[in-house]
Amino acid sequence: MSIDLITSIVLCLGSVSIVYFCIKLIDAKKFSIAIALLILGYIGLVYLYNIILWELKWNYYIPSYQRVTITVDDFIVVFFPFGVGAGIEIIFEHLKQLKNKQQLILEKTKAELNFLKGQISPHFLFNTINTIFWLIVKDPKEAQQLLMTLSDMLRYQLYECEQNFVPIQKEVDYLNHLFKIQESRKREDVVINKTIEIEDKNFMIPPLLFLPLIENAMKYVSQKKKEENFIHLYLQQKENSCVFEIRNSVDESTVSIKEDKKYSGIGLSNIQKRLKLLFGDAHEFKTLQLNNIYYANIKF
Repeated sequence: MSIDLITSIVLCLGSVSIVYFCIKLIDAKKFSIAIALLILGYIGLVYLYNIILWELKWNYYIPSYQRVTITVDDFIVVFFPFGVGAGIEIIFEHLKQLKNKQQLILEKTKAELNFLKGQISPHFLFNTINTIFWLIVKDPKEAQQLLMTLSDMLRYQLYECEQNFVPIQKEVDYLNHLFKIQESRKREDVVINKTIEIEDKNFMIPPLLFLPLIENAMKYVSQKKKEENFIHLYLQQKENSCVFEIRNSVDESTVSIKEDKKYSGIGLSNIQKRLKLLFGDAHEFKTLQLNNIYYANIKF
């Protein structure tokens, strides 16, 4: 290994150490000390350069000569390896800060997702417990079965919905339990149809994403006496995409003028935020009311 290469490596490592401590001082807002360390460190590397050069090179030719004078040329020669070392340390520090920033964003996103999912449980529990309360008097056996179904659903929510994604089959099972409960709550004049087409049972989707739309469809379904009152659900998973659609009949007596009031609480904004956090722009979420039919569609 040549003397020049050894010198360059030592100077680069020295500059890495100097810049590292300077960055720490800057983070601590000790700017004057950081500047002083940078200047003195650079001068120290120039002096070290002279010592190395003398011990390994010049002393061999002129052993009686001790070179201690630092010239402008020495500063120029040291500048390049110093810059390389400083650049390496700055890049590594930038990557470290970028990683920490991404970790903070990830933790914030996870916390927000947990908050949005947490908003669902009280809303759903209130409605279901209220249904079971009335069934205890009207039909105790059905109330018992409904309580068992609710137990399975809560087990799913508590232990399997902590992740951002779950297998679609588990969500389908949850929806089937949900409809079993909803059918106990609905009126006899409401027709519920659901079509589910799953290609891959292990396809991952966000848990409880469709629950607010199903709840709202049940709540705002029409109350017509001479026309059909219906809720139609369609869920399709094919290849790498998933489509969910639900539509229900509505009438003027149940439709609010402002959509935000109709879907207050967990509503549409909850779904939109979760989709944005999980899929960015790679999703579609549309709602439409036409001819007394309300449509909601999710695709990702």
